Amino acid sequence: ISFIDFIKDFINPKTKIGPAAKTIEDEDIDINAIRQEIYFKELALHTAISYIANAISKCEIKTYVKGKEVKEEDYFTLNFSPNINENSSQFWHKVIQKMFYSDKGEALVIESKGKLYCADSYCVDEFPMLGNRYTNITIGTLNLEKSYRANEVYLFKLENVKVKRLIDGLYQNYAELLSYAIKFYKKSNVTKYKLKLNEVEAGDEEFNEVFEEIIQEQLKNFIESENAVYPEYEGYNLEDISPKSNSKDTSDIINIKKDIFETVAQAVKIPQSLILGNITNMKEVMTAFVTNAIDPYAKMIERELSRKQGYERWKQGDYVRVDTSKINHIDILEVADKVDKLISSGVMCV
Repeated sequence: ISFIDFIKDFINPKTKIGPAAKTIEDEDIDINAIRQEIYFKELALHTAISYIANAISKCEIKTYVKGKEVKEEDYFTLNFSPNINENSSQFWHKVIQKMFYSDKGEALVIESKGKLYCADSYCVDEFPMLGNRYTNITIGTLNLEKSYRANEVYLFKLENVKVKRLIDGLYQNYAELLSYAIKFYKKSNVTKYKLKLNEVEAGDEEFNEVFEEIIQEQLKNFIESENAVYPEYEGYNLEDISPKSNSKDTSDIINIKKDIFETVAQAVKIPQSLILGNITNMKEVMTAFVTNAIDPYAKMIERELSRKQGYERWKQGDYVRVDTSKINHIDILEVADKVDKLISSGVMCV
């Protein structure tokens, strides 16, 4: 497989999205531009995933037994130490990342001896009525021989498993745009010189050899060095013919990068101002972020954790809740007036 084919497969898997899916022909591909596009896309995805994972890891997972909140072993496992190698923050970051980067848009978590482990890879045999079976599960370098049924694992899944594949397909066009922007920027800001020679030297074969071996190297060092002196001989005239009025800045490249970040933000329901770092109305942005981007994942996690306990235990009041109120930073002095109103109205007392 050629390097160009490898890059194309990396950007967009062989699975096409719809009959109108476009591909970039080999001759249209600028490898440097594609590298830039991959960096921008991965940076945008990494930023979005980090926001979601950081928010989820800040949530408190409350455990209830017979309708009453308790802080026992399950609470410690979910909020502090899921397993011996990871704390809860590392564990939930891995779960969120697996959901986004997995082709299936899901993360498989197994329980062993009261500890939770997020699988790095696995195979699934689908049984719609009996429950799926999971085999060849690997966790780090450990390959588990045991197979697990659906009721023995936790499966955290994206609402739209095609979200990353759609982003990958869309960025094929961005790779082409980025290629044009980078080429135009380089052409507009290139440094070029013209070396004038007399006719006799220009047509002399011996001179041509000397030019290729010595003078051309001197020119190269002169152009590429920050501080350099070029010896100009009689009959030689070095003239700067670089474009002056058409010099171009990097605004086109920056705008494409911004479009990539905004597209990722829209796909994962994160406010665009948050992912770009241009936040002016923090309260409204965080409210939209928690409501649209975090609450669905929090609900999915608490329902998956609760349903595996079974109907009878749920009926008795055994379940979990993911408390997203801890995501927003609250300064007690900023809400002092609201606390005063609660006390004065009699809803709460000192």
